[in-house]
Amino acid sequence: MNKLEEFLQEIKKQKKSEKISTKQVISYYGVAKRGWRVIENVNSWLEKYELEMKPPLDRTNFYGSVEISLKPTIQSNGELKKAKYVDVIPRLNIIKSSDLNCPDNIYGLVSVRKETSITEAITLMIKHNYSQLPILSGSKEAFGLVSWKSIGMALALGKKCEFVKDCYESVEVLNYDEPLFKAVKIILDKEVVLVKDSKKDISGIVTATDIGEQFLILSEPFLLIEQIENLIRQILDDKLTLDDINTVLDLEKYNKEIRHLSDLTFGHYVRIIENENLFKKLEIKIDRVILQKMLTDVNITRNEVMHFNPEEMEENKLLKLRQTLDFLQAIVEHK
Repeated sequence: MNKLEEFLQEIKKQKKSEKISTKQVISYYGVAKRGWRVIENVNSWLEKYELEMKPPLDRTNFYGSVEISLKPTIQSNGELKKAKYVDVIPRLNIIKSSDLNCPDNIYGLVSVRKETSITEAITLMIKHNYSQLPILSGSKEAFGLVSWKSIGMALALGKKCEFVKDCYESVEVLNYDEPLFKAVKIILDKEVVLVKDSKKDISGIVTATDIGEQFLILSEPFLLIEQIENLIRQILDDKLTLDDINTVLDLEKYNKEIRHLSDLTFGHYVRIIENENLFKKLEIKIDRVILQKMLTDVNITRNEVMHFNPEEMEENKLLKLRQTLDFLQAIVEHK
């Protein structure tokens, strides 16, 4: 039995709720990140043991936490509650700073009140190396934002700036489950937004810099794989005939006309390297089996990347992509 399923079974047996980090849930499952199959299986186990997870696994912040508890047998409409689909839309909660009150953050969301002195606010910004701080009227209500920009503007206009309420700016608040690409437009326009969690508490602050870092996380695997494919084509270029290529094609399943190496799939590149006769035609003095293994690993990762999982790729897989890229660059440079 899977470790996560055992954990859920114990919650059912003890009849008490448990709060656990999202990453721990995924770790108990035995993987490093969420995918549609993981979410589907977890939802199935929750249903099996009559439990509910709040927020749902497909909506919770990756760096946040969930609460698992017994669910009511009957809902208000008299019907059993059952998940009908898995949400595959990337949402704002994949940004780490969208939930600074998560167990992994030692300080939590650093904020001030409108009566806080500007000296204290400045001291906090220097201490944490922040450009701005949220001004909260309560856990669920934002008064505004105090920042180096708002302070500088107030002073430039000759305003008295004794408390943060004297030199603040307005701020937009988004829900944690706001679709990521919709949120991006707002954040790039406003430069910074606050985020509410599933309980409607102000939980985090997301800046344009956070968005840039997240898209670097998303784009690096794509860029590495694209460069790897281009290098493979350079290695194969002018070395193989159409008849050679046909030996690795499954003609019953692959009826696409081949005019260029780019018409082949990555799996075909792997099969070319697997073929000892074709590999000899490439005239590269390296071990075929090692190269084959490297490209097989890249192909597995490539298939995962093309399903667009917006969470950060495991470091070991990124390392293998970078290693393969460097390896192929060395081959091409010494051809």
